[in-house]
Amino acid sequence: MASITATLTRKLHATSTAIFDKTVGEGRINWPALALARFVLAFIVAAAHIYDYTTVDTPLTLIRRLDAFQAILGFLLISGLSIGHSILKNAEGYYIRRAQRIYPVYLVCIALHYAVVPEPFTWNLITKLLANIFFLNQAVTETSYIGPAWTLALEVWLYALAPLFLRASYKTMLTITAVSFFSYVVYTCSRTLLDTPYYAGVSYGLNLLFLSFIWTAGFMLAIFKHKTKAISLIVTLILVTQWFLNTAIQIAYRIKNNQVNELWENDALDFFMRAICLLFIYYMVVGNKKIPTFSPLSRKVADFLGNISYPLYLSNFAVLILCERFAITNWIVLTFCCLLVASLIYQLFDFYSKKRTA
Repeated sequence: MASITATLTRKLHATSTAIFDKTVGEGRINWPALALARFVLAFIVAAAHIYDYTTVDTPLTLIRRLDAFQAILGFLLISGLSIGHSILKNAEGYYIRRAQRIYPVYLVCIALHYAVVPEPFTWNLITKLLANIFFLNQAVTETSYIGPAWTLALEVWLYALAPLFLRASYKTMLTITAVSFFSYVVYTCSRTLLDTPYYAGVSYGLNLLFLSFIWTAGFMLAIFKHKTKAISLIVTLILVTQWFLNTAIQIAYRIKNNQVNELWENDALDFFMRAICLLFIYYMVVGNKKIPTFSPLSRKVADFLGNISYPLYLSNFAVLILCERFAITNWIVLTFCCLLVASLIYQLFDFYSKKRTA
């Protein structure tokens, strides 16, 4: 078994080295820009959650209109691009690096959530925790122990498949992306027509089918450098199509329920803000190499913000629940608490990121 694993590792390393040698000279990725983008997207998701714990309108009211789901799509696109670059650059120890990156912060956030929302330590809790620790949430369960972790489970499954994707042809990856996006379109329509659950409540691992398209598109951007223009166009079509689809569904809903006035009074701003979010994602990812170089100080700030985006994304639910118990509803205080806890988790437990940026 060991010899088989070693052989596969050598072949994967040879494949990645050959591809990387051909593409490394074709332009560098602006990593600080992507780090800043990750933080902005994480904050959009956190802002949507913080808003639910406030009692008056705040600047978060506008920020949340950028839409958490659009932000999640951006996360997945950046993740695919980053993983593609990482595995190309160094295939050896790939799974170990992913585990080192994911687990410390994730386990701490699970412990934090349990401390804030304790429950009897029963066999059901043990099995639920084990399912989540091994990223079987959304596969053997309908929900995740930490709410936002449903997207992390999806990413981990895609991480596991990345070595296979690396060896796949452009046509194969294009087919995988197209099938997934078609499935997403069908399921998005079914959420309106059949009242099927939001992706955070989908089980049987179906999110891998419904949402992998945006991750694989980012992965393709990293892998197939000679197809950059074509893949950039694919990303554009994906983002634009999904915006038009969700906009059309909402318009049809308002017309059906005689709520046309709501389209102008409420929905129009949502449509506009979601488009702004997608344009931001497009510029930061597809237009990444055109973004000006960061100064040393701004690079450090961007890297720090990017590094706290992961703990911010996972920990904000527990922080907000705790703040609610102390009757904290001020959006500034809530935001500060979420950012503070995310920063502490990064400084104390994210050994991988700190070592990488040292």
